[in-house]
Amino acid sequence: MHFTVSAEVVVTPEEFSERLGSHAYDLVVAEFPSPDWRETQALELLGRSKRQIPLIFVGRILQRETVAEFITRGAYDCIEMGHIGYLPIAVHRVLQEKALRDERDRAQNRLRHSEARYRALAGNLSYGICRCDRNGKFLEVNEAIVKMLGYASKEELLGVNLASGLIQDPGNGPNCWGNQTGKNQSTPSK
Repeated sequence: MHFTVSAEVVVTPEEFSERLGSHAYDLVVAEFPSPDWRETQALELLGRSKRQIPLIFVGRILQRETVAEFITRGAYDCIEMGHIGYLPIAVHRVLQEKALRDERDRAQNRLRHSEARYRALAGNLSYGICRCDRNGKFLEVNEAIVKMLGYASKEELLGVNLASGLIQDPGNGPNCWGNQTGKNQSTPSK
């Protein structure tokens, strides 16, 4: 799988909690059963840390009910020692899913930031701002443009197709430049 592995071994729940607070980890692999640990204590400690770190349990014999309980409580996988060859595949899958979740979270944050900027801009009372569809129909307007155009409310302005007379497609207007040949060159439109 071409992993670069840097591993740290912890023996006690206290040591695990301390490491979680001071280090960043991509994945936790926990032995089950393990001396000095309750069954799902590693999952509980991960949950308390508020960090999204995947956990895989590895054990000699894992009953189906135990596996179901671990997965229900948040484990990503459970592997028996007799099938330890599956561990690299499980690690690869878990890390891919984590990377996808991280990218989704980053994209959601960027979207929220972009939406907040758009809302702040559109709500600015100094400038008339609108958003139109391809046919020139207003989709959104701010209060400033409502007042500028002399309408009583946003709803009234949204109800008329006023934008189509005000906004033209740059490719159809006089003295505009457009791509008529389909190639990467610009020629004056007629």
